[in-house]
Amino acid sequence: MPTTISHMPLTRAYLEIIEGPGLGRRILLREGQVRYVGRTNQADDCCPENPTLSSVHFSVRWFAGQCELKDLNSANGTWRHGKKINETLLGPGDEIKAGKATFRLVVDDGTGGASVAGASVGAGSASFGNDSDFSDKSSPAPVAPVIAPADPLQATGLIVQSAAALPETAQLGDEAKAMLVDDMPIAQFVDLLASREHFLDALRTVAHSLAKRSAVQWAGLCVRAACGEDLDGLDEVALNAADAWVANPSEELRRKAQAAAENTEFKTAASWVAMAAFFSSGSMGPSTAPVVPPAPHLTSHAAAGAAMLAAVARQPEKAPERYAEFLRLAKEFIK
Repeated sequence: MPTTISHMPLTRAYLEIIEGPGLGRRILLREGQVRYVGRTNQADDCCPENPTLSSVHFSVRWFAGQCELKDLNSANGTWRHGKKINETLLGPGDEIKAGKATFRLVVDDGTGGASVAGASVGAGSASFGNDSDFSDKSSPAPVAPVIAPADPLQATGLIVQSAAALPETAQLGDEAKAMLVDDMPIAQFVDLLASREHFLDALRTVAHSLAKRSAVQWAGLCVRAACGEDLDGLDEVALNAADAWVANPSEELRRKAQAAAENTEFKTAASWVAMAAFFSSGSMGPSTAPVVPPAPHLTSHAAAGAAMLAAVARQPEKAPERYAEFLRLAKEFIK
């Protein structure tokens, strides 16, 4: 159980890259929010210049005056003061290493100063402008401005361009991993997997290479293709709820997708399409409870699971034909 850090208001704070790729970059943090940091635009803060970061490498969560850092099963680990961590609380001035970069936590003391390793930089030494404009007048080198990432829920289509960049959370089998070649496009890798009848790995590859909206849309198309006119009423409602979220990824429609999935008791492929939409953002708990964000990979897992379940739900002997159809549908998204 982590120890509480006291006297840490965290009214304004940022992670600053103090060494390595992206030197000088600052990532703004806000009370009550979770930020995901990684190499690809699956993360809130994308650092493509840092090649050894995982797709989504770590998260920083602000809650109740504390700062919680979590490693997200990254390939190369997250390190705090030289010690590899899974989860820890950060204090002002703490340094973490991820990939080839070192980040430092800097916390505004609420008076215009900033706390770094227990020392304060007074208001005469540092100035804070609007939420995305931090400047440190005592810094000997210019600092790059914060570049706000695009809203990940607005993204569509392919977001992982090459097979080698697929996240570990795709959970490919050993034989599939052995086929990975640097710079092989996703579409080519999917074709290779299909040609060797590694269909499940091909479905996982599709789901984990697509933006969340496209992954949900593709999974819905797979379920409709497999079930056709045999969908019952609750499944139709679940798919329609997922479709509505794809068209407008709002919190209200995300919650409606969750309710529709619950009505199916999570027993059908359609229910997992709706859950893929629910896992896209926000909180896993009730809207009145503290925020418990879903892991970044859950939408992809649910979308792939929906396709796998749809392929075998009826006449499982026809599963290979359905896998081929699902991958054909995927070509419109991964081309």
